[in-house]
Amino acid sequence: MDHKHELLLGHAELDSEETDFVMAVLRTAALIDRACQAELAAFNLTEGRLSVMLAVADTEEGSATPASIADRLGVTRAAVTGLLDGLDRQGLIERSGTPGDRRSTTVTLTRGGEDTLAHLRPVYGDWLRHIAGAVSPDTLGGARAALTAIQHRVAQTSSND
Repeated sequence: MDHKHELLLGHAELDSEETDFVMAVLRTAALIDRACQAELAAFNLTEGRLSVMLAVADTEEGSATPASIADRLGVTRAAVTGLLDGLDRQGLIERSGTPGDRRSTTVTLTRGGEDTLAHLRPVYGDWLRHIAGAVSPDTLGGARAALTAIQHRVAQTSSND
C-alpha cells in the first residue's frame, strides 16, 4: 500500500470490508500506473505524450490544434504545449502554421510517430491482457461491475459538491 493510503486509512479510524476494498483499488491503480510508466519508458514516452499522439492520430484529418488536443484530453493548453515540445524534440510530431491564421498551429505525427504508435499498440494491448489475465474470466464481470459502481458513486458524490 502506498504510504499516503496507509496514513489516510490509519487516521480514518475505519476498518471495514468497504474501506479495505477501496484501499485495494487505490493500491492496484497505483501499481498499474507505475507499471504503465515503465512500459512506456521503453518507448521513451509518458502517458501524457502518448495521449497527445493518440489524440492527433484519432482525428479524421490526421492533424489537430493544440487547443483541440487540450479539450479532448481535459488538460490545459500549457500542459499540451509542454508535451508537444517533448514530442517535437523526439521527432514524433511536427507543428506547422495554419494557412490564413498566423496564430494557429497544426500538429501531425511524423513517420516516426506513426511507426511508434504502430509498434506500441499491440505491445500495450498484450500488456493490458497480461495484467487482466491474473483474474479468472468468471470473476472479470463482477470485478468490472464493482469498479463501475464505485466510479458512478465517486462521480455522483463529486457532482454534489
